[in-house]
Amino acid sequence: MIVRRLKATDDLATAITLLQRFFREEGFDTPDAVIANNTRQLTSLDTCGLFVSEIGEIATGVATVSMEFGIEFGWSAELGDLYVLPEHRGQGVSNRLVEAIETFLREKGAVGYQVTVTPYAEENHALRGFYQKLGFADEGRLILYKFLTNQSQ
Repeated sequence: MIVRRLKATDDLATAITLLQRFFREEGFDTPDAVIANNTRQLTSLDTCGLFVSEIGEIATGVATVSMEFGIEFGWSAELGDLYVLPEHRGQGVSNRLVEAIETFLREKGAVGYQVTVTPYAEENHALRGFYQKLGFADEGRLILYKFLTNQSQ
């Protein structure tokens, strides 16, 4: 298995398809065109990463990460998406994607990163325990979010 960071000049079709499948399976209503456009934009940003795991010619998983700079920590990031095809789960694909993200973040000087577990994901997949096994810990912060634009644009 290999994990590659994709760039804007790469063929992004497979990664986009995996992300669209992930969003549908998790019940998000983000339109496919928005996912495709945002994926293309993400790959053009030096502070973001799109990673795909492959076994031979078969893409088995996808992950995204976005960095931000703040006074408290300097460079940090958020693991935005992590998806592994159901038939490849339990084979270490997630671990390899996370390792690639952590290598990328260390090279960029990030001190850490976070993941947001939605109530749906926790209820249906018990992701809190999954992410704790990957080394994430609940630090007790509450994350509130405000949309500035209509998501369906």
